[in-house]
Amino acid sequence: DQERVHSEIDDLKGLRRGHIRLCTVEGVIADGLTRAIATFRERFSGVTFHLTTMGTEHVVGAVRDGDVDIGIAFTSNPDPGVSYAARFRDPLFAVMSPRHPLATKERLSLSEVASHPIAIPEKSFGIRTLLDARCRSARLVLRPTLVTNSIEALRGFARAGNGVTFLPRMTVRREIEFGLLTAVPLSDRELQHSSVDVCVLRGRKLPAAVVEFLNHLE
Repeated sequence: DQERVHSEIDDLKGLRRGHIRLCTVEGVIADGLTRAIATFRERFSGVTFHLTTMGTEHVVGAVRDGDVDIGIAFTSNPDPGVSYAARFRDPLFAVMSPRHPLATKERLSLSEVASHPIAIPEKSFGIRTLLDARCRSARLVLRPTLVTNSIEALRGFARAGNGVTFLPRMTVRREIEFGLLTAVPLSDRELQHSSVDVCVLRGRKLPAAVVEFLNHLE
């Protein structure tokens, strides 16, 4: 509340100051979020940011506990203490090196990919929640070569050429543009309905800088 009062006073002066606490899943940082912060500060140079990364479950918890102003999660489960300021559709793809034998496929199922070496994130990640749900419905058992809490490790595993991982296309857009990775659509319907979720504390009157940044993000 104290931060909000200071922010509202600053807002009357033209939003010359402010501080925004963000936590996010790692995958949205490289292109989307850091660019949004940079372009926002072109308009409001007095606003500062604190940014941390964590898995989707922890992002939602940090928002619910009031530790951050904005949380960006991947396909989060509904929480009574959290509301969505925005949701952006971002389906999962099978991500691999262009040299991988599956790279020329137009579409792949999870069961097709499972026979190759794969890397998946830990259970706190929204990506893992989707994969586990699909495995249960398809009665499929994944035997990953690598389990990690690092999105960069998943990208590196795929770039090395000997395996496949599962990521939203936005997470690997830059590597695709440079020809380092290929993203093949997945035919499993459960893996096509994922989203990037922008979360805030339900019922909280947000500081002016936070509201302005949410508008900028959207």
